Amino acid sequence: MLGGDLLQLGHGRDVLCESADSNDDKILFDFVEKGKSYCWSCQSVPEANELQFSKSPQQPPEFISSPHFQFIQADRVTPAPHYPQSTRGSKSTGSLGSRGEYTADYLAQNMDSTVPEARSVVHGNSLLNPDFLQKVSPTAKLFDQVASWFQHLSPGVRLDAKRVDGTDDVLLQFNYVGIARSSKSNAYRPTNVGFGLTYCLPILVACLASPSGSLLLIENPEAHLHPQGQAALGELLALAAADGVQILVETHSDHLLNGIRLAVKRNRLSCENVVLHFFTRNVETGESSVQTPSMLAGGRLSNWPDGFFDQWDKSLDSLVE
Repeated sequence: MLGGDLLQLGHGRDVLCESADSNDDKILFDFVEKGKSYCWSCQSVPEANELQFSKSPQQPPEFISSPHFQFIQADRVTPAPHYPQSTRGSKSTGSLGSRGEYTADYLAQNMDSTVPEARSVVHGNSLLNPDFLQKVSPTAKLFDQVASWFQHLSPGVRLDAKRVDGTDDVLLQFNYVGIARSSKSNAYRPTNVGFGLTYCLPILVACLASPSGSLLLIENPEAHLHPQGQAALGELLALAAADGVQILVETHSDHLLNGIRLAVKRNRLSCENVVLHFFTRNVETGESSVQTPSMLAGGRLSNWPDGFFDQWDKSLDSLVE
């Protein structure tokens, strides 16, 4: 299906490349898992809203049958007074919803689940006082660890999520603690705190709660975050990847990339477990191409293609001319 809960691609003609002939060209899906290749082939029918496979593997790759899958798209939930409870199917698989719409309900139902130690905030690299971090996030429970990573976005913030009796809604609230304050602040609605807290919440929860062996697809995780928060999110993605979660990220943020590079430099993720693809489009021909610089030890890259996260350098060069 070319339309559904996870994607809205349109019709057959919408999924063909620029130079394709809809009467002759086939669409191929190729995967390699554990050294074994898998291929699906189908003919694109211009007005059809689904693809009919003419060839498919006798046995699909493992990741297709795995229940531990999350797709968090760029168009995510925004601050609101309340959020929906999970559907039956989403609850059984732990899905947060493609827009993260079930994240609040997932937190309300799994607040006491334990986050792997490998994904906790590394206190030695935090800009905050370790004693304060201990006050904000005293345990390895999911709620506390979300709050711990939130400190890179809005120091002192914690959150609460609970189902509203007699309704299908979940209430999400934020509050703040301080070094000198003995109790937490008043509760704040998501609409009255930073937009980025709500927008990145599904990504934090997905990275912290997904078991080893999961597959995460994430679009633009850096949206609505300041540079410090983007770099911290890159580090969390790296820690989750090092703990056995396969993550595919589409990003425009050099800060996010640098967070991953720093994790490699600090030996928290092997450079061999990072793959970078840089996509460009030729204005004259309309054809797209991909370059794949390698991640090296120490967080260095084998090469920097023109246009690949180099705007800072280009602007700086212009400023000092």
